[in-house]
Amino acid sequence: MESHKIQFTEKELSHWAGMGEYVLLPPDGSYEIALKYEGEPPHGDSFHTAIVDGRQLPGYAWGCIFSMSACSSFVAFSWMERKFERLTTIVDVRRSLYFALPMYIYHPCIEWPAVLLGPASGPEHYAFVGSEVWRAF
Repeated sequence: MESHKIQFTEKELSHWAGMGEYVLLPPDGSYEIALKYEGEPPHGDSFHTAIVDGRQLPGYAWGCIFSMSACSSFVAFSWMERKFERLTTIVDVRRSLYFALPMYIYHPCIEWPAVLLGPASGPEHYAFVGSEVWRAF
């Protein structure tokens, strides 16, 4: 299966990627995220293994909205640690760390240190305070 490349820019920080294989490129072009198609759950989008800058992230990425920070350091997306629980994770690409948010956000927007709900951010968000326990991958 051929991978489709998606280039993120400072003006387009969110893209949909699913039902196939993709390579996501951050605004600064310093790494890539490969999404390898693994299958489809009983109801919903596809799921994928995610290779972030050459390292496999545990669990699976859902084929839906992927969002990056303008600085290219962070990416957020729907994720499942085990089939078929849907969570939202944010990955610190520079440090090979990830953190599952305590809430699900379908279309996350990263305005570090906050992850906001959708491009027209409402009151729902998650603000990082520094006490979060990130996991290495």
